[in-house]
Amino acid sequence: MDLKRIKGMGVENVLVTAVEPLGCYPALTAKNSYQKCIEIFNSAAQFHNLQLKDAVNKLNTDTNIHNSTASSFIFLNVYESFMSELNKKHFKGKLEVKNPLEPCCVGLDDKYSCGSVDDKGVKKYLVCENPELSFFWDNVHPTQSAWHAVSSSLNSSLHRIYKSF
Repeated sequence: MDLKRIKGMGVENVLVTAVEPLGCYPALTAKNSYQKCIEIFNSAAQFHNLQLKDAVNKLNTDTNIHNSTASSFIFLNVYESFMSELNKKHFKGKLEVKNPLEPCCVGLDDKYSCGSVDDKGVKKYLVCENPELSFFWDNVHPTQSAWHAVSSSLNSSLHRIYKSF
């Protein structure tokens, strides 16, 4: 397993992150006009995260048999933070978010995506007026505002993790 190999290279602590709610990506929610997350994909992400957390716990048990120090492998559940922020109406309590499942940057039609240009270099995409009010930049990437909100909601977990390093 790659995590054991990384540990074997001398890395003392490894942070393993869960996957975010995949069913909330605009690439999938576009089919329902960005109105709701696709639960089957979120269920798959949750199942994956549960299996990943179990694997991280097992790694800690297996690698710390002769060592009573803190865990070497640390699981960070970003799924819950994403869901919490996606359900909020405001970023940082100030900015009102437009539909959080709708991307800021989109192709002009189904043939194009964010950043597409034609053979003459003409833009074939639109960018929203206020990206800081969008959760997703394009069909899969969160905006800077979204990452700030997610990381802010993870602050207490990140402080605990930092102290364990």
